[in-house]
Amino acid sequence: GAYPGRALSFVCKKNDLNSPKVLNFPSKPIGLFIRRSIIFRSDSNGEDLEGYAGAGLYDSVPMDEEEKVVLDYTSDPLVVDCNFRLSILSSIAKAGAAVEELYGTPQDIEGVVKDGGIFVVQTRPQM
Repeated sequence: GAYPGRALSFVCKKNDLNSPKVLNFPSKPIGLFIRRSIIFRSDSNGEDLEGYAGAGLYDSVPMDEEEKVVLDYTSDPLVVDCNFRLSILSSIAKAGAAVEELYGTPQDIEGVVKDGGIFVVQTRPQM
């Protein structure tokens, strides 16, 4: 189910968290969607072993069949609204800086943006 393309990505200088620079806009042509369901993973225990960089190497298998949807980014505010994009990306950068400061080392952070809020789901030292 992997399709070519990129996710939105950006960089931001630690001394200027209000000025993120977009590196790539999203370009995946197809999105895979399932109704609210269960996703099975083969094994994720390896991700938690010290010195083991196995994150993302395991299969995720949804219980229900995926629906393939052609993606349209022309109305996505992250793509078309510069002020919205700046606000969200700056908030993500500030959350990342706060987590790194808290743990004292660069972090691999996973999170969610919901209703303009940034929620950290998981963090671990950057390998």
